[in-house]
Amino acid sequence: MNLLPYEYDASQIKGKAKQVIFPQSIGQVKSIVATSPKITIRGGGTGLSGGAVPNGDIVLDTSKLKKIGKLDQQRKTVEVEAGVILDDLEAFLEDYNLEFPVNPSSHTICTIGGMIATDAVGSRAIKYGATSKWARWIEVVDSKGNIGRKGATEMSDYTNMEGITGVIVKACLNLIPKQKRTASLIPVKDLDELLELTQKLKSHESISMVEMLDEFTSKGLGLEEKYHLIAEFEDNTGKMKDEKYTELLNLRDKVGPLLSREGYLMIEDPKLHHNKLKDFLTWLKIKKIPCFGHISVGIIHPRFKPNEEKLISEMMKVVKKLGGQVSGEHGIGILKKKFVDPQDKNIIINVKKRTDPENKFNSGKII
Repeated sequence: MNLLPYEYDASQIKGKAKQVIFPQSIGQVKSIVATSPKITIRGGGTGLSGGAVPNGDIVLDTSKLKKIGKLDQQRKTVEVEAGVILDDLEAFLEDYNLEFPVNPSSHTICTIGGMIATDAVGSRAIKYGATSKWARWIEVVDSKGNIGRKGATEMSDYTNMEGITGVIVKACLNLIPKQKRTASLIPVKDLDELLELTQKLKSHESISMVEMLDEFTSKGLGLEEKYHLIAEFEDNTGKMKDEKYTELLNLRDKVGPLLSREGYLMIEDPKLHHNKLKDFLTWLKIKKIPCFGHISVGIIHPRFKPNEEKLISEMMKVVKKLGGQVSGEHGIGILKKKFVDPQDKNIIINVKKRTDPENKFNSGKII
């Protein structure tokens, strides 16, 4: 078997895999974990910070755990295995007029287990928040190969911990009725108008998304060379409906591939308070760093070329100076370890010692 594809994730960091195992059932996961010394857990491989990059470990690929189980239409819940792809879940739920509302840009290939492990956010964060808000319970295999169900009080040991505390194998997700959405594409003249309009849109009762495109990205998509906002509503407020609405969301999904073609292969995800966004976006513009992002919740995605590591470090210093977070949704993985706040690092170390004392899972990540 060619191990090379499993020695990378979307961050393009190169690792080393000892072996790749594809469990077909949760029972097989338990057996593999119980008999393996070091394991790197892999979902869809869409991570952007090196969280699924092995360090000479066995790669446990959860992509075969793709059963969609019990659907409770009255309670609006569904039980799914960790390897279920988000778009496949949405296709299943469509027949029941239900949906899972968290919508990361990798929805065509990301897995539910990976979304929980990184606490994925996505474009509708302003209304629906992170994945953990929508998990009723999760099932986790610990370092001994034992499985346990974790409810709301225990879930924080595993959500947003990037697989370093256990293997998430199953979840019960809360759902919502399928929404009929519309959207508007709004050009703005400058950063002041951009931020003022963002605040106004955030207060709209039916808003579900406010996305920002900078001037460089807008031009590359064939729009005016201005900042643009994409505002989505869960009613008829938006100017674009039906096919036009779908076309606009598809345009938003083209941002990543566009910037990659331009050579901007590295993506970051700092999060800043609204009143610090002007300073940050001004700094990015001065440095000619293209960006887009979930501006309604302060998550910005600057893009860099592979030879711009020093510029990324400079940006992280700016983020910290402005009181922001170095990662708003992609996780820490390998790439951002050196930027983790010491206090946060100590908390994570303590959780790791308690849940994975043998340091079996995803060693070398976050801490």
